Amino acid sequence: MPKNTHIRIGRGQQNQVILNHEQIAEEHLELFADHEGNVFITDLGSVQGTKVNGMPLRGFKELRNNDEVILGGKVKFNWKKYQINDVQPTPKVNTAMPFESKPEIPKQIKGKVVSANLEVESRQLYLIYGGILLLILIIYLIN
Repeated sequence: MPKNTHIRIGRGQQNQVILNHEQIAEEHLELFADHEGNVFITDLGSVQGTKVNGMPLRGFKELRNNDEVILGGKVKFNWKKYQINDVQPTPKVNTAMPFESKPEIPKQIKGKVVSANLEVESRQLYLIYGGILLLILIIYLIN
């Protein structure tokens, strides 16, 4: 997987990797390789979900060599073939903030246009802002 790349995986024809299985959502998950060659995984809100080492995936997770990824509870996904083999990861200075800047995203992967997925982040922001507005409303009604 080239550095700074998103790859969408799912049953739909718009994905870069198409897995035709009933347990796989139209847009099931996304792999991302950062500028150091580390591979991260994000479930895109699939109904059947994604598990990493038997644990449900929430948000995103950096994948390690021995990690096992299961899609929809039944489909074992070989994510390692999308890993960069020629890059030695450099030690992270600040492990609490793995992304210090937005990486450049290539325009195409094998003829397909690549776009960043902001859907998960947007959904989380709506929940946060909604919670804040609800708290403000409760405080206003109490006073």
